[in-house]
Amino acid sequence: MEVLVAVAILGLVAAGSLRLMIISSRTLIEVEEARDLLNEARKIQLDFMTNDTKPTSGTENNKYKWDIKEGVWSVLDGQWELKYRKLTVETVNNEIVLYISAY
Repeated sequence: MEVLVAVAILGLVAAGSLRLMIISSRTLIEVEEARDLLNEARKIQLDFMTNDTKPTSGTENNKYKWDIKEGVWSVLDGQWELKYRKLTVETVNNEIVLYISAY
């Protein structure tokens, strides 16, 4: 009887450990995808800051889709206007938005 109880407890611990490993593996994959997306978005942002002839939308490496939109933000009740560009980079699962100051 004691052996059966010990085996049952060991089985529960093993099942819990396996579940934690699966969750950790999924989380690691999601973090790596988010990191890659951020790195690609930063590369595209740098391209826009250094290259005025880059088109306003497109794809990179057949994996990342990006789009740029111009915008103006009013400051101090309209006394100043800050121009910016909103860069949206997306994959199948994730999306990131970066703002680039337009000077």
